[in-house]
Amino acid sequence: MKSRGFFLFFYLPLIGMAVIFFLLSSLNRRYISNKVEELVQEQLEATADILKVNIAHLLDENITPERAFETYFQEEKIYYMALLDEKKEIIAWSSRFEGYLPLSKEFTEDQGSWIIDSPVGPIFNNFSYFSTKNQGIYYLYLGYSLQNLEDMLFHSRRNFVLIFSLIILVGVIFFFGLFQIQKHYLIKETETEKEKKEKERYMEISAFTSGVAHEIKNPLNSLVLLFELLQKRFPEQFKKDIEAGENEVRKISRIIDQFSSALKPLELKKTLVSFGDLIEEVKQIVEINASSKGTKIKLIKKGQINVNADKDLLRQALVNLVENALEAGTGGKIIITIDAYKKRKIIKIEDSGGGIPQEDREHIFDPFFSTKKNGMGIGLYLTRKIIKAHEGKISFEVKQKKGTVFTIELPGG
Repeated sequence: MKSRGFFLFFYLPLIGMAVIFFLLSSLNRRYISNKVEELVQEQLEATADILKVNIAHLLDENITPERAFETYFQEEKIYYMALLDEKKEIIAWSSRFEGYLPLSKEFTEDQGSWIIDSPVGPIFNNFSYFSTKNQGIYYLYLGYSLQNLEDMLFHSRRNFVLIFSLIILVGVIFFFGLFQIQKHYLIKETETEKEKKEKERYMEISAFTSGVAHEIKNPLNSLVLLFELLQKRFPEQFKKDIEAGENEVRKISRIIDQFSSALKPLELKKTLVSFGDLIEEVKQIVEINASSKGTKIKLIKKGQINVNADKDLLRQALVNLVENALEAGTGGKIIITIDAYKKRKIIKIEDSGGGIPQEDREHIFDPFFSTKKNGMGIGLYLTRKIIKAHEGKISFEVKQKKGTVFTIELPGG
């Protein structure tokens, strides 16, 4: 997937979800703050009303304002309170913080409630008047702590950060998972489309090959019979030439048979096959060719490994790979390793040849593609076809220094 598509698929939904959560959380905190302020204002006004009634009663009994404040300045959340006369001059006050009473003429012009910032945090203030029985006018000034609101908002912000981080983390994991699923789906879709095109192509080739084989095989058989007849009737000095011609005709017939068999669907006859025994058989088949090239074949067995497979077809696939490794270079060695990992059975065939050119790597399993002078391009194609028929997979790796490693993975037996 291109970077722009990745951004649209992955980042935009995540960013959108984060922005929505941030807005909702901000609105929620704002709503909580407003509601708490309303509750504090109601509580402060109710407290002020009670204090005004009680203080008015004490003043009517000729108790000094200082004594009245000592009696009622007990509420923990009241930071300060003051009593003003009808000229709005302070006649008595108390504060939990010595010398701190934020009161000015600006505040005393109107009655009501407001919030101020102070060294101890936000304080909700209330300024209102009351009268006594002797018609005296007084004003009561209260400062109420909003520390609970600040604590609540602090915890709300902290929880927001934690939840937001968790959502981002979950979002990253979730959308990255979706991206990987989509990426896997696109790869599978591409592979399926490629396989579909390959099947269509192979069906066309198979139909063409079958038709050609049918049309050519009969004349070739007639030519073989003719050469056999000429062998009997011609003088001895012509028999070698006639035999050479007959061999060429038979070679053409074998090539046609190989093309036809390579394109036919495979029918597996599975049995329990020992990898070790199978590799020994492969070594015996290619031993003469390996000796002529001065190449040594080394087998590494990591335990007794068995697999359910069609022994003949699997042997043919391995012979193709080993002979391909022998063709890669003269001398050196070929290392065949058999191993098991979890539920997969693995065969590795490593040669010390010159590797595979970069431009040929994506075509080496294509039918009729060969870099050899006399190659027909059937061996590796048929090998992959056999491995895929066993629900396995084949891959290769070109080593940096020298050589190629072909790896076959088959389901466990």
